[in-house]
Amino acid sequence: MKHFPTYILLIISILLSSCKSGDDGPPINPFDIPLPPPDMIAPPPDSSSIVGLHAYIFSKSCAVPGCHDGSFEPDFRTVQSSYSTLVFHPVVKNNTQNSYEVRVKPFDTDASWLFNRVTTDDQILGRMPLYDNPLTSGQIQSIKNWIGAGAPDMFGQVSALPNTQPQFEGVAAFLDFSGFEVRVDTIRDGDFAPFGVLRNRNLTMWFAVKDDSTALQNLANSKVYFSADPFDFANATTENMTYSPTAKVVPDFFGPGREGRFHWNLTVNTGSFPANALTYFRYSVEDGDHPEPLVFPTSAQGIGFQLYMSFYVAQ
Repeated sequence: MKHFPTYILLIISILLSSCKSGDDGPPINPFDIPLPPPDMIAPPPDSSSIVGLHAYIFSKSCAVPGCHDGSFEPDFRTVQSSYSTLVFHPVVKNNTQNSYEVRVKPFDTDASWLFNRVTTDDQILGRMPLYDNPLTSGQIQSIKNWIGAGAPDMFGQVSALPNTQPQFEGVAAFLDFSGFEVRVDTIRDGDFAPFGVLRNRNLTMWFAVKDDSTALQNLANSKVYFSADPFDFANATTENMTYSPTAKVVPDFFGPGREGRFHWNLTVNTGSFPANALTYFRYSVEDGDHPEPLVFPTSAQGIGFQLYMSFYVAQ
């Protein structure tokens, strides 16, 4: 029978003694993960950061069932969804003057629809949150601080304005009567119906378009397509637009006191279109930054937009 070496017996003896209970407490578990010292635990988020706003305001006052819980935007379920549906995100429900373009515009509280919604006294719009107590002055100040600091994301980075497709704003149409023009488009009445024109008259159409990064005069391939079918422009007649450095100013185009300024235009004779019938048209333009042009309206958009972009030629 072989004898264990002395050093092995010594190791076994040490291990057995370490398993005994004593004043030194239970044996050390090598799988325990020690907690960090108190001064290394992350402090509560800054109330003027997107993380703090989500923790203290959006998730508690706004992301309640039936509100901004993913049912509609802004989506306040998470920090990231809050940020992505606020900063530079287009406004859907605007005020009567259509004063706001985005929900949050970095560095510009006055141009941020979010700030207006939590401070407004407009009884029709209502102050947000609608179904909870109004925000405190401190909470409102936190939102103001965040926007004023550039509305940084959860990593402290400030977003730049994205390069988006050009945006179609509207069309103003004028019929010529021996050198005297009469406005015939219908949008000024809030009506998405076709407008009427007389046959064998010159019709001048002015289009308003804007772009966030390309100057209007540098937009390319500005065209209008005409078709008898609102959803089929495969064989449409195409006309090129002309850019005018001097804007065509149309008073009250976007509502009382809000003039429209138009630079792209073309003139067609109504005798080239079928009489006693509707002619539909689409606008197209490229900014050179996107592979596809802006087209308005598309076939996917409702019949209301197709009718707005149409006219009836009376004999």
